Amino acid sequence: MTMTARISASSSAADAARLLEQAIKAGCQDRQVVFMLGLAYKKLGRNLEARQTLRKIAEPDSHTHFQLGLLAFAESEFEPAEREFSRAWELLPDCYPAGYNVLLCRLCRGQLDAAAETIARLLVLAQSPADRETLQALDALLCLTPGKAEAQVSGNGRLDREALLGALNAGQEQRLLQLLARLQFEVAFPLLRELARVRPGSHSSREAYLEVLLLEGRQLIDRGKWEETRDLLAPHARAATEPEAENVPPRPTHTALLNMLGCCACMLQDFDHAVAYFTAALNKVGNDAWLHQNLALSYEWLGKIDRAEAHWNHYVNLINPRTPAPALPRYLETLIFEAQVRLSDVYFKREKWSKALAYLQRAHQHRPDDADTLERLFHLYSQLKKPDEARRALRRLRDLRPNDPQFELYELDIKEIRSVDDIDRLLGEVRKAVARFPNDLRVEERAAALIGNANSYLGQQYERLAGQLNRVADQMRRLPAYQINWPAVRDVLRDLQDDLLYLRRTANKCLALVHQDAQRRKLKDLVARIDRKIELCHSMRN
Repeated sequence: MTMTARISASSSAADAARLLEQAIKAGCQDRQVVFMLGLAYKKLGRNLEARQTLRKIAEPDSHTHFQLGLLAFAESEFEPAEREFSRAWELLPDCYPAGYNVLLCRLCRGQLDAAAETIARLLVLAQSPADRETLQALDALLCLTPGKAEAQVSGNGRLDREALLGALNAGQEQRLLQLLARLQFEVAFPLLRELARVRPGSHSSREAYLEVLLLEGRQLIDRGKWEETRDLLAPHARAATEPEAENVPPRPTHTALLNMLGCCACMLQDFDHAVAYFTAALNKVGNDAWLHQNLALSYEWLGKIDRAEAHWNHYVNLINPRTPAPALPRYLETLIFEAQVRLSDVYFKREKWSKALAYLQRAHQHRPDDADTLERLFHLYSQLKKPDEARRALRRLRDLRPNDPQFELYELDIKEIRSVDDIDRLLGEVRKAVARFPNDLRVEERAAALIGNANSYLGQQYERLAGQLNRVADQMRRLPAYQINWPAVRDVLRDLQDDLLYLRRTANKCLALVHQDAQRRKLKDLVARIDRKIELCHSMRN
């Protein structure tokens, strides 16, 4: 039916409902008018009103019960639906559709014994050979399904039923599968499992069974039951990994099965098996963005970052406007951006600064006005000693966040420290910034980071000066007094003492700005060691 025809039918039903309502309000009590109004409501999708209207009929006939059964079945109310269809069948015993719907209701309710009894009655009424064949196949399947009274079939009876199911042609099998597809999962699952068992060479039966397996697996995954899902699906993994026959396209169910098993393996920390499952799935479809993503994550968790990088790049390259995605704004662009940022973070944690920078630059291209990305870029440029690029990033940051006080301290990050004088100037700038923005945690944290870098440099300078002093002391111990050039030694010791005094003053300035206990302890220890070397210089000079 075309869209125009559907609209026309809907309009006709609405017109009919309006006219029938007017007739009833005018006092018409004809049961046929009430029945037609119920049908009009049903046509319009107003099922509740349709049921209420049909129930007003004083002595409902078979047709009324049948329509009430259809309305209840549409709402998955199988018990009321069965009652209505059964009543319709009682009133019209030759009505095959009513009996068939009773069968469906009993199947949906899991009443397989009662369904088997219904089939015996229906076989007498069935006019079509196709209907009789489908009913006979269903009856055989019900009898073979474990756990039912009719399943206690042995010997020739069981063999006959298995032979009947095994001999189904493609059309007969398809009609049976279509019937089973209408049932609830709990009912269809054992029936399809049995059908797949007795028809091992049938792709259609195996695929239908695998589909319900995947549905069950999905329900288990939604409840976080990863081990149960793995145990349910793993026995079917071998068949899914077998190569497809020539000219047969890969089966989506096989790919989905392998993907679900890979996800279960990941959640159970079994990353080697996860890689194997995802790789098998990828080999079936050739290229798939989501499978590449899953493989990338699995390799990351295995610590094989180079292998992960290749799949991350495939993932990003495969995402395009045609990629299926939720109806969320800029969803695919966000995926690409987050993937690049993630790779940058992975390499940053491994101190592979150049690779981290390359991926962050790509992320920046997708979101040039993202301040967080620019801030990360600034720090990477600083780490890699690229002051010009760092200043450009900082200027853009100031445009995006003009009132952020910590950016004043970022400028100090770019300046290279080459002497204690540079440290002294740096501390002066930090002191001014902290005074301008008191109680600003971001400024305090940034200041602490700058002072931490300064402390490291002060420690290096101390080690250099202490090493020079130790060499002078070692020479004085080894040489006789008459061989020592005392004026030169005193000049060296005086210079070392002056440098140590300056270093101590600078360290004390750092100490005045530090609030973290760990940094204070480290600085106090450094000052104490400098004091001991100053005393050594003084004693050696005298």
